[in-house]
Amino acid sequence: MQMKTIAVIASCDTKLKELTYIKKFIENAGHRVLVIDISIGIEEPQGFDIPREDVIAASGHHWENVKNLSKGELMELAVSGITKLIPELYAQGKFDAVFSMGGVQNTSVAVSGMKQLPIGVPKVMLSTVASGNRTFEPLVGTRDIVLIPSIADLAGVNTITRTVMENAASCVIGMVNNAGKPLGNSDGVVVGTTLMGITNDGVCSAINHLTSKGIETIGFHSTGVGGRAMEELAAGGTINAVMDLTIHEITSEYFGGGFSYGAPDRLTMLCRLGIPLLVSPGGLDFVDYPLDNMPKDIDKRKYIRHNAQLAHIKILKHEGIDVAKITAERLNQSKSEVTLLIPTNGFRKNTRPGEPLYDKEVDDAIIETLIENIYNDNVIVKYVDANLNEESFGIAAANEMIEILKRFGKLDANFDI
Repeated sequence: MQMKTIAVIASCDTKLKELTYIKKFIENAGHRVLVIDISIGIEEPQGFDIPREDVIAASGHHWENVKNLSKGELMELAVSGITKLIPELYAQGKFDAVFSMGGVQNTSVAVSGMKQLPIGVPKVMLSTVASGNRTFEPLVGTRDIVLIPSIADLAGVNTITRTVMENAASCVIGMVNNAGKPLGNSDGVVVGTTLMGITNDGVCSAINHLTSKGIETIGFHSTGVGGRAMEELAAGGTINAVMDLTIHEITSEYFGGGFSYGAPDRLTMLCRLGIPLLVSPGGLDFVDYPLDNMPKDIDKRKYIRHNAQLAHIKILKHEGIDVAKITAERLNQSKSEVTLLIPTNGFRKNTRPGEPLYDKEVDDAIIETLIENIYNDNVIVKYVDANLNEESFGIAAANEMIEILKRFGKLDANFDI
């Protein structure tokens, strides 16, 4: 087994006992430990390799000049500093994985640094706030951070904390022993696509068709983070072509909330990248809200219960026009060819004639508004006489993606569809 270095981000004043225990545990497993101090209290920290002064310096300040600021202000500086320092240390080969433990302060600062690391680099956070009435977004963002609830407060080494600390440390040790390779860029074509349960059949047909042709295709769940993650990976080059078939997050952005909210300015980055891109209005016609937080005018709307907690609500005609205008505006920013593939018989499951979310007036308004507001000659509009969630649409989308890849020189001109 090759010895690796695991960075441990910790407050080396208040968490010294726990830090000492974890460090010894990791070293006994055959790995080195690089301790990064993020303490901001008045107690003198101990046991660190990289002092808090370096963390604060990375934020552009000197510790002596700011040490008397409020806790909140110092936390902001620590977050700013760790965000810059962690990727720099990793790029310098100083560590292979990162681990942290603590409460709100330690968690907030540590995960800010972890989010800057590539997918695949082991990242484990043992936290007192990885449970309860909280969401994952502030803690993981679009990165593969493993969160482990500490159960008890991390205030000393005892029967409970010893158990959870050993489990959490063993998690990161196992990752560096058996995996832990950062995600890289492929030499071949890697297509990113978006889907939800309500577009699954159509999109999976597209994925299966491309995969059968030897084209790697990766699906992202477009419920507030998937589309954003796909765009980040496209910008970084891991994904070099996109078949964006479910742009539902744009609708959630328009409403300013809902289950799938969280991907601001969706689609804009993709259009500006100039990579092979196919877009379809999957899920553009509905918004998803918890059953206990429905719109006030729900009696005027068509909706269905998606599950025990969530409702899928058909948007109204004027809302569809607004969302279509936003989508067209973003498509108009395309730097190179983009294909807009429009299904003429619904943008998701349950929207065919006779089904509960069928509303031809809304769907037609979306299509007409898209066409009327697209003025960039780079945008090519095509139609498929199908519902987006049907196999026939998925096959058509996949074949169109292949033709786009040919035109971009990503596939040989004689590549068989």
